[in-house]
Amino acid sequence: MPIHSNRLLVAALAILSVSPLRAHSDTSEAIPDIAGGRVSLAATATSLSASNPLPSQSLPGYLLLGDAGVDRRGLQLEHGVAQLGYRFNAAFGAELSLGAHGSDPIHVEAAWLQGRGRMASTDWTMGAGRQSPTLGSVVTRAGHLDRFGLMPLAKHAATNGDWIDDGAELTLGRQIANVEWRLDLGLWRGRTFPGATGSQATPSVHVGTQGHGLAGNWSLDAFWAKLKPTGRGSRVVSTTGAHSHTAPGCDASLNQVVCFGGRSRISGVSVQWEGSNWPITLSGALMWRDEQGVLQSRNGTGHYDAITRGDWLEAAWGVAPQWQVGLRHERLSAQHGLVGPGAALVASEAGLSHYAPQRRTTTLLGYTISPWADLRVEGGREVSAAQTSNFVALRLILQWDWRFSGQAP
Repeated sequence: MPIHSNRLLVAALAILSVSPLRAHSDTSEAIPDIAGGRVSLAATATSLSASNPLPSQSLPGYLLLGDAGVDRRGLQLEHGVAQLGYRFNAAFGAELSLGAHGSDPIHVEAAWLQGRGRMASTDWTMGAGRQSPTLGSVVTRAGHLDRFGLMPLAKHAATNGDWIDDGAELTLGRQIANVEWRLDLGLWRGRTFPGATGSQATPSVHVGTQGHGLAGNWSLDAFWAKLKPTGRGSRVVSTTGAHSHTAPGCDASLNQVVCFGGRSRISGVSVQWEGSNWPITLSGALMWRDEQGVLQSRNGTGHYDAITRGDWLEAAWGVAPQWQVGLRHERLSAQHGLVGPGAALVASEAGLSHYAPQRRTTTLLGYTISPWADLRVEGGREVSAAQTSNFVALRLILQWDWRFSGQAP
């Protein structure tokens, strides 16, 4: 639901913002634990220079929305978020989060009501509204005011970036020995990619665990979701460079659109380790999108069967109190099958004929100017078949967070 507003308001977020590692948090972090509120503002201004357009800009050959993607080159607002979390009492809380990036309009990223309680030795929360389904902290935060500026290739291809949907989610949490366990069961409308306007209700499951050991703190997460889109469109010819989570509509004319209908499953696993005695953080994730169904255009139709796989490994080291270095390596690949009358033409219109494996390696040097400001320099390379692009980015991340008390629960 876009909210058109004066762009100067968004630019103001660049001088007041919240920690980038908490900026796209789930409701357990956004809503205070005790009665009262939390106001958070976050923004990152980025200047990126590249030898050529980044191959990841539109990811041809991975059946996304078919648009031109976002050209990250030049100076722009990478992302801005304004977040309000409020706890009314021990049982109930709410969150509202507005976001913007580039020249896109301001949009609602979260509008969530939450209740919580405890039954026997199990904590539970129940929420409803608009939110990102729980996928684990490594995947959820990747690419969204993240340590690195570019959206991971795996997340781009699996969910077209951040997956934000309307629905409800039940969370159960329990501590066994020194290990915390979490189970999230969600039911979503499935209207955003890889779903579509005609999707059925979408179930999701996330299992997470975290604890202390192996000389540090660790966490492990796994998630799965099943969508059934009907008439999910992908543009044959790019009509806009704007980033969107909404697939173009499919009608009887199928004008300049390739349409998919069938079953789409997304899943992934992630892990993170933070050293106790060394300022080192290691993390990694794998994501899959598995689809089967009918892919058609005005010129043909076919049975479509595809698996998209992506992964990344990341390391960060605090070499000094205010300095950090990091490295991220990413891979992305897919397997497509399309059989039927006119399948070759449909594949060409969908961009599948332009498929190539993708790789990206990025290094990072970061400096903490103050508790509310970070400056980071990144350099990297993207490789896709015969196309290679080197890039350098300068990012300014500013942060502000204010908490206020309410009536005691």
